[in-house]
Amino acid sequence: MKKAFAYYRKSIERDSVKSIDGQREEVHKYATENNIEIIQEFSEVASSASLFREELIRMFEELKKRNDIDFILVYRFDRMTREIEGFGWILAQLKDFHQVKTRLHSITEDNDYVESPEKLLLQTMKTYGSTMEREAAVARMYEGKIRKSKKGGFLGGTPPLGYRSVPGTGKLAVNEEEAPLVRQVFALKETGLSMNAIAKELNELGFISRKGGKFHAKTIQRIIKHERLYRGEYEDPSILN
Repeated sequence: MKKAFAYYRKSIERDSVKSIDGQREEVHKYATENNIEIIQEFSEVASSASLFREELIRMFEELKKRNDIDFILVYRFDRMTREIEGFGWILAQLKDFHQVKTRLHSITEDNDYVESPEKLLLQTMKTYGSTMEREAAVARMYEGKIRKSKKGGFLGGTPPLGYRSVPGTGKLAVNEEEAPLVRQVFALKETGLSMNAIAKELNELGFISRKGGKFHAKTIQRIIKHERLYRGEYEDPSILN
């Protein structure tokens, strides 16, 4: 019977790969069907961008102590790494430790990369493709935020006073409880009052801040900074018009 270590990783980034428990279930099923004994398991939630992962390093340390492990079983090769350099480093570690006795083995992909230089090149290119896909996804998300920022859209975080975020949409809706306060601020601004004077007036009128405290000049400054947003000049609904 062949012997193996099993390694499971779930990315800290969002991805479509099975959960750690899901990976474990599939790996155990594969091992049973192929007469492989899993000697030890290693699992972690970590980014593929770094090879300095606690469980990955611990697994290689355990490998150094043994010479009877035939495979490192993974659900997919990219559970080990999505980086070209990382894939090469992992294969080099296995070669240095065990003269290629211990093989990295995916239960869902072609494993002929050791015997065939062409297959190794293909697997390296697949790894490169995973890296490029991840980087492209990050770039698309960043570009989307830039476009939205230029339009004045809400980029996430705490909504400006007078608005509430609409879950799952990235958009804003008017907070009807806070909107009158915003209108009052700009009405006072139109009279020529300073920010300190506006804050004082709001406190005297009994308005309270979102955190339940008094208003200060800096609070008023933050509200006025969003005037174009409040006037509906961007993608979000107007409060002042």
